[in-house]
Amino acid sequence: MSPDTQPASGHDRPTHKNGGGNDSRILACILTRNEARHIEACLNSVSWTHAQMVVDCGSTDATTNLARARGAIVLHRDWDGWAGQRTFAITEASSRGYRWIFFVDADERIPPELASEATRVVEKSDAAHASGHTTAPVGFWVPRRNIIAGKWVRHAGWDPDYQLRLFRTDRGRYDPARPVHELVLLDGPDAHLEARLIHYNYDDWQHFWFKQQRYARVEAAARVSRGQRVRPHNFVLQPWREFWRRYVTLQGWRAGAHGVILAVLLAIAELQTLRLAWATGRTRLNPDGAEVGVAPASPRNRAGADAGNRTTDRDSRSAVTVSDGTTSRVPDPVPSDLPDFGNHPPDTVAVIVSYNVASLMHECLASIANAAETGGITVHIVVIDNASTDHSIDVARATPETTVVANTRNVGFGVACNQGIAIARAIGSQHVLFLNPDARLTPDALAALRNALATSPRHAIAGPALRFPDGRPQPPRRRFPNLATLLVESTPLQWRGGGIDGSPGWPIIEPIIRRYQCADLPDVPGTVDWISGACLLVRAAALATVGGFDPAFFLYFEETDLARRLRRSGWTCTYAPEAHVFHHRSQSADQNVGARDRHYYASKMTYASRTLGKPVAALVRAEHVVLFGVEALWQAFRGNRADAMRYVALVRNLVG
Repeated sequence: MSPDTQPASGHDRPTHKNGGGNDSRILACILTRNEARHIEACLNSVSWTHAQMVVDCGSTDATTNLARARGAIVLHRDWDGWAGQRTFAITEASSRGYRWIFFVDADERIPPELASEATRVVEKSDAAHASGHTTAPVGFWVPRRNIIAGKWVRHAGWDPDYQLRLFRTDRGRYDPARPVHELVLLDGPDAHLEARLIHYNYDDWQHFWFKQQRYARVEAAARVSRGQRVRPHNFVLQPWREFWRRYVTLQGWRAGAHGVILAVLLAIAELQTLRLAWATGRTRLNPDGAEVGVAPASPRNRAGADAGNRTTDRDSRSAVTVSDGTTSRVPDPVPSDLPDFGNHPPDTVAVIVSYNVASLMHECLASIANAAETGGITVHIVVIDNASTDHSIDVARATPETTVVANTRNVGFGVACNQGIAIARAIGSQHVLFLNPDARLTPDALAALRNALATSPRHAIAGPALRFPDGRPQPPRRRFPNLATLLVESTPLQWRGGGIDGSPGWPIIEPIIRRYQCADLPDVPGTVDWISGACLLVRAAALATVGGFDPAFFLYFEETDLARRLRRSGWTCTYAPEAHVFHHRSQSADQNVGARDRHYYASKMTYASRTLGKPVAALVRAEHVVLFGVEALWQAFRGNRADAMRYVALVRNLVG
């Protein structure tokens, strides 16, 4: 620690009427880091005190310069937690001759009525002690008026929100075992003030959630250091208790929408704290909440590659940037043994990402050749194999005019597609057809998709009508997921109340699912938000504008995200019901249900975070934990052990 070059003269002297020696002198202390937008107003509100001291832990903005200009004592001390900083401030205040210290945060203001009351009670306390009355208070709890997202919150535990901020420097110290929401250990009586400290707590909900995440990291580290263990049932019970306490016990319901949001977010923050504490077996947290000893997270492994009638084994990829700034991985260089098409590249490159689907691969590849011949469209087939252990590669190699890229590991669907995009770009094709290996084009499907794209120069994607092999319709159209969709879709709420397969639905749940699946729209051509990735014909020029698929989505939601980014870039997606494709659905993913579930819900949470923000994504995650936890208990009660274990695994994946 090192004091800034700031003398204690000027403001650092007694000015009140009985200001000799130590008596009734109050020092206002403000802990800061990058508080330039608040510091001047805060210092103005405490100008009635005998001196103002700023303890800064490394601001890179104008905080310290502004504080000096206002005559404050400015000290620097490296951050070691709230309790440590405040204890240092108490010691400094005492050594400078101040009996009383008033801690104020930079985003707080002391109104005149509180200043008058604080001056009066301090002088009264000192006078009482001077007369031998040792029962006089030596510390005062100050009520706060919390302004959260522009509103004074009077319930849910936020009002009157008493804080022990004004106390004698020789009678108060901070508990080092409480690194967050620090606790004053007071040696003597206390009392409560009436006038309120105004706290401009959080500018908006994003700011609120950012701070709660920081508190969660610190609190998780503290719990681990105290030896507290996290049990599986805590992930359901403790967040629920926090919600109940905030919303019911502390009457958050009286605060309207603010009360609901606060109760939910604080319950999620408790879940986040539990998750971090649970994870410390793998990740060590330092005392102020930063993660240490852990390498930065790398993108999840993604989709694989094969090349050529001749096969290329690949696992090296170079980076391209998708339109929202994330990094996509594609092969570099493109396989050197690509056919030379000269000045006449094929109109379309058909990309098939395969994983252990040899039994369906031949039918899929044959349908592409048949549709290309029927529609008079030149097509080159590219099979990207994600380390299949069956004979999928042999089937692909046996297909004429096919480039096969064999990845040495399963790197996911999105990256494998990006490998195909790179090959299409190298060849110079105008369109890329993405077709699942368990799908089969009807003879006129490719031409119908090509014609649908041609109806508008802004159409980037065309998708067909999908059917199961037995002819049953398989709805391909979707609207972009909103919060209601994310809370309901692929959860027990949808499975029981979504009206699936014609079963009776629940009044609220079924409309959400019907809207998401575009069941309210007639089966006619038209623009839609996005279409199932089982079969998509995409303009190569549109893919170039957004950089291809985002590798953050290992499997699932990659086509949803692609359509969303294309929409933001001015492109559209069109539905072509005259094109028909038969689709078995999930033949690769269903080979490992546990991995399928893990990838699906990980991608769902990534999409929620990208589109609705981290606080809302945390809400969705917490709701899923509760739903799957309850489902696990229900299945266990019914004796369905396998199903119960599946839902337990889902809960672990969501909180781990």
